[in-house]
Amino acid sequence: MPRLVSLLAFTLPLIAQDAFLAEGIRVGEVTPTSAILRVRTSQAPARVPGVYPREERRGRAALPPSGVPMSQLPGAVPGRAAQVRIIYSTKSSLSGARETPWTTTSAANDFAAHFALTHLKPETTYYYAAQITGRPKSAAGSFHTAPLPEKPRPVTFAVVTGMMYRDLDHPDGFRIWDSLRAAKPDFIVFTGDNVYYDNEPPRAVSIDIARYHWQRMFSLPRFLALAAEVPIYWEKDDHDTLSDDCWPGLDPDWMRPMTFAQGQQVFLEQAPLAGQTNRGFRWGSLLEIWLPEGRDFRSPNNAPDGPEKTILGALQKRWLKESVEKSDARFRVIVSETPWVGPDRATKGDNYANPAFATEGAEMRQWAGALKPANLFIATGDRHWQYHSVDPATGLHEFSCGPASNEHAGGSPGLDPSYHKFHAVQGGFLLVTVQPNAASPTITFDFRTPDGRSAYTWSPAVR
Repeated sequence: MPRLVSLLAFTLPLIAQDAFLAEGIRVGEVTPTSAILRVRTSQAPARVPGVYPREERRGRAALPPSGVPMSQLPGAVPGRAAQVRIIYSTKSSLSGARETPWTTTSAANDFAAHFALTHLKPETTYYYAAQITGRPKSAAGSFHTAPLPEKPRPVTFAVVTGMMYRDLDHPDGFRIWDSLRAAKPDFIVFTGDNVYYDNEPPRAVSIDIARYHWQRMFSLPRFLALAAEVPIYWEKDDHDTLSDDCWPGLDPDWMRPMTFAQGQQVFLEQAPLAGQTNRGFRWGSLLEIWLPEGRDFRSPNNAPDGPEKTILGALQKRWLKESVEKSDARFRVIVSETPWVGPDRATKGDNYANPAFATEGAEMRQWAGALKPANLFIATGDRHWQYHSVDPATGLHEFSCGPASNEHAGGSPGLDPSYHKFHAVQGGFLLVTVQPNAASPTITFDFRTPDGRSAYTWSPAVR
């Protein structure tokens, strides 16, 4: 994994007010020739100190304290308008660097700016820094571009979910963030539930409070160190869109005036995205991944089940099926925000492992299980336990990465021998490794604990 470059200094004309980058830089959407970098300009170089009071009760979280500005809450990162640009190079010294145009951040989009880097070289390490007018320092880091589709290269990636702030297992951030750095993946997929608007205090009943949730989570030191070394593909789920098990048009009174549509807006501010939330990425000839959108196109969870009831929506389903079937990658992985196989709790009703979406769930499992060659796998987030399941009807394999900490683990319906090859109520992450062995390429699914220890590995038989 490319090393982290040191902070760089630039001499620039001073402006009236200084600005900083307390949230660092988030790199995402990496391809062989492009990437998107997200920055947010802040009033101070670090987050507001302190810890937000924990609330042990579950369900609807308490509202924020009255009379206290959001900018003064522990973990807040108040924003400030500034001019910012990205400088990037294939040399760690940033010699011969290319520069993006200056962008002025504003309160309208939470002082965030997204920079699309294009015409990059495949399989190349790029070093970058953000330059802000009026500041002599800038955040810095590096990332590695993907190989071309015809190149048989080794690839390692991680899958993560369930990052509830209340369940942090270290004051500087989740232990898995350091464990991920040690594992040196080429990229990470955050499958959603990146923050919890509804059952994590303070309840996000406004855009400003929703933004605060992102600030206090992703300004933690361990995340900043991780994001400076590893690109992340971001998905969203229910808790980081609006509320538990939500769908378009469901705007509960107890979350108002915050709405589902506003949750969609905030996510696009926070993640290094170009606006399209369902997409796929190729990493050489051996691996292709798909990141479907599980919230924006779904039918109401409580609608009667039937052929028209959907999670994916007709257009997205067609895109997913056609692109997966067309792919000639040796291994294909759909990284879903919610389970396809399960089994899940009987009280849930928002995924393919539930009777609420039984018709489309059966359709998608049958489609995936019937694909030849049998090299399609499901990696899922959402569930608060780790498992490797095999659908008894279709043979489809699903891997649930588990929550970000042991403190957030629980709720499993229990071990089901007819499905489970592995089942553990614990936190951690899923590490997936593809190797271009001479005899036959391999893919390995490795469940890791929060401290990075391997708890279970599985690889399909070499054919």
